[in-house]
Amino acid sequence: MSNFKTYTERDLSSFFNINEFADYHDIDGQQVLAIIDSDQFGERPRDPADLYRITGGIYQAAIVVYVKAADYAKPVVGQQIYVDGEDYYVTAVAEEAGVLKIAATANEG
Repeated sequence: MSNFKTYTERDLSSFFNINEFADYHDIDGQQVLAIIDSDQFGERPRDPADLYRITGGIYQAAIVVYVKAADYAKPVVGQQIYVDGEDYYVTAVAEEAGVLKIAATANEG
């Protein structure tokens, strides 16, 4: 009889499937099946005020990358990663049920 972990691992192939949710993305030079949420764009924090003034017009682009933990080495916060030719810095990493959730930001002008 299969346990919950076995079912979860089997279900990952439903999400990380080129015909369903995932696409191949170039992450640090590797072609990896991943789901990328890139609908996040925010203004830089207003504190400290001096930094806010000198970075006027620069925004932070944020993405969240979902990838199977077996397909990509877990990065650390602060690590630079390249996603589809763009430079990002990892701001948060979580691993749950065989999936890495990687939040990353980049400065955009």
